Amino acid sequence: MEITSLDLSILMEELKELEEGFVQQVYQRDNELTLEIYVPGDEKKRMIIGPSYTFISKYKRDNPERPPGFAMELRKHLGRVDSIEQRGFDRILEIESGDKKLVAEMFGKGNVVLIDDGKVIGAVRQEEYADRAVVVGEEYHPPEPANDPREEDYFELMGDGELVRKLASDLSLGGTYAEEICARAGVEKDREVADLSGEEKNQVKEVISEILKSEINPVMYLEGEKPVRAAPFPLENYGDHEREGFDSFSEALDEYFYRREHKEKKQKKQAVYEEKKQGLERQKEQQERKIEGLEKSSEENREKAEMIYKNYQLLESIKHSIESGIEEHDWDETEERIRESENDEAERIKGFNQQEKFVTVEVGDMNIRVEPFEDLEATASRYYDKAKASEEKMENAREALEETEKKLEELEKETVEVEESMEDKSDKRSKQWFEKYRWFYSSGEYLVLIGRDAQTNEMLVKKHMEPNDFYFHADFEGGPSVVVKDGQEADEKTLEEAAAAAVTFSRNWKAGITSGSAYYVEPEQVTKEPEPGEYLKKGAFVIRGDREYLRNVSVEASIGPYEMENGTHVPICGPGDAIRENCPAAVDLKPGQEKKSEVAKKIQSHLYDDGYELDLDYIIRALPPGKSELG
Repeated sequence: MEITSLDLSILMEELKELEEGFVQQVYQRDNELTLEIYVPGDEKKRMIIGPSYTFISKYKRDNPERPPGFAMELRKHLGRVDSIEQRGFDRILEIESGDKKLVAEMFGKGNVVLIDDGKVIGAVRQEEYADRAVVVGEEYHPPEPANDPREEDYFELMGDGELVRKLASDLSLGGTYAEEICARAGVEKDREVADLSGEEKNQVKEVISEILKSEINPVMYLEGEKPVRAAPFPLENYGDHEREGFDSFSEALDEYFYRREHKEKKQKKQAVYEEKKQGLERQKEQQERKIEGLEKSSEENREKAEMIYKNYQLLESIKHSIESGIEEHDWDETEERIRESENDEAERIKGFNQQEKFVTVEVGDMNIRVEPFEDLEATASRYYDKAKASEEKMENAREALEETEKKLEELEKETVEVEESMEDKSDKRSKQWFEKYRWFYSSGEYLVLIGRDAQTNEMLVKKHMEPNDFYFHADFEGGPSVVVKDGQEADEKTLEEAAAAAVTFSRNWKAGITSGSAYYVEPEQVTKEPEPGEYLKKGAFVIRGDREYLRNVSVEASIGPYEMENGTHVPICGPGDAIRENCPAAVDLKPGQEKKSEVAKKIQSHLYDDGYELDLDYIIRALPPGKSELG
């Protein structure tokens, strides 16, 4: 995948963490660079810069032993990272180090250029374009700047043409986000910009603003095990794909590219293996056919030799008749006379071969080659010799077959070893349907489900809310949808805990607000049908009729290990009483300033000391939105 201008702008917050670090090493694989940067007070970071992407990676690459010349140039000139900036809204990254500047152009074929005092002193690739050139010794001129949709009216930047194309090119958003905007706005992507109504333009504007201001919630989408897209926030157009959540966009991109490369390597290795295996299997099949043919030949020749002795007098008589005819006449006349004869011996002669001087005689169901003027014992001996020759060849063929089978067996063992060295997913627990949402069991043992984002809010209500449930929401816009399964039968404590979840897993947590109000309604009161002239965003709903309110609900969260059916534990996060009721241990949380990944590691360590080994990614996904700290 190619990162877009929007992707790069979102990555900047993460890349800024490398400022004031020091470039310790530079590697180059083809057109991809790895900058190893030591950040004081932190740890060594690997910054990957490719033809169409950049991110911070935890994976070490297989770099060439002899670095290319450009990598050596960068090792020589790059030191302290003074600044990292995106050029406008372009897919261009600029890294300043002393009086040098490294410019990564992540579009087209991509390029990385080293500049000193405005002139090019090195590049991954020197190239001349229609309007500029990247040539060592010449002035560096960047491409014309792209439009920046963050600063101007969107439709003033767009020319005539199909909406999706204009969003992608004129607003520099790229195809993925252009299609996402059309889908969320409910406008056909192939509509002409000039044909859009005022209302449709407003819908598109609202969605563009929503996209540009989206809360960062990085994800990677997959088809089976194959990564298909990494994104800084969930995408509606990828709603049918499996997905994994990450703490940073860099982590999502890192995992996307690592798994794609790992899968490609595996596929190449598998292709080599399959080719080798098929070659051995073909060889085995040929050897088996050869042995079968030799075995048949041996049996037939031995049987023919034995048939000669069993029918010795008959064959001797036939042979004598032919010899007499040849001596008295010649081969042609002898053959003619025998053909005209009607006795039993003549009928047994099936063929004459004057050129090679033999006749074919039918004995039983076999044809035996008889040579006039040769003793029958010599004829039988010849057949025995052929049988022995076939048996000797057969022995050699069997040895060759055994060797081939041994190679096949070794190859299969090698494959088993490769498979065993990889992560075994066969015995992993099958996840429950509700684990794609935030969830916990209330003190009264009712399942409470919480949407993670607009997409899961929509799915939760449309797919899983049933008539006997209750729908909860914080008494302000932007909170998650909360559904209590069989909530209309639930106790008051469960309703209070669901209300607490509605206000906790909302913007209140990020803002550090300690309480809020929530309401609940029956499912039939929740609809996607807006009032005339109104527009509903993805994940938003209209509530009809009266609402039951719960006021001054505390913002609170705890996390603990919940035992699933097969004895494994997974982290669940919710109000403290609910977690303590359903989990053997719990860790309290409060809004704070620590990143999710750091808090998750502390939780993992704390609960590991209590005897529970929990998946770090699952803990991160269970945490409230935004930063936290242990309570």
